[in-house]
Amino acid sequence: MKISKRGLPLVVLPLLAVAPACSGDDADDTIVEPSRESRIEALADAVCERYGDTGAGCPGYGTGDGQKYATESDCEADFHTKAANLWPADECDSGRIDNARYESCVARAKSYACSEGAQNIVDAISALDECSASKVCTDSPN
Repeated sequence: MKISKRGLPLVVLPLLAVAPACSGDDADDTIVEPSRESRIEALADAVCERYGDTGAGCPGYGTGDGQKYATESDCEADFHTKAANLWPADECDSGRIDNARYESCVARAKSYACSEGAQNIVDAISALDECSASKVCTDSPN
């Protein structure tokens, strides 16, 4: 087998050129599939960016009424912990996170982050269901 200058088999290089790395498509069983940790970080980033979007009617950061998080870092830490708890490493490692279901989870979590009052409770329950390991971590281990 021929090896490239980077130490990869030449057979692998074409796959890297066409295999998207976390671009939101369903090709998540490639060698460049995002790790569990990078998925957790991406979810926290997306949700907290949405939470801070006051132009979209979301609470934004601060210490006022209805603002759960003073800073984006506080928000990201909270959602990182929530996702890590929902996706235990023994259930969701080794490329087991299904991309389509992950994207659905992110969308639901973003709705939850921006909702308030009774709707927030409904969105929280829905997000917990949509983001559960039994729904998101369904791919076979790589």
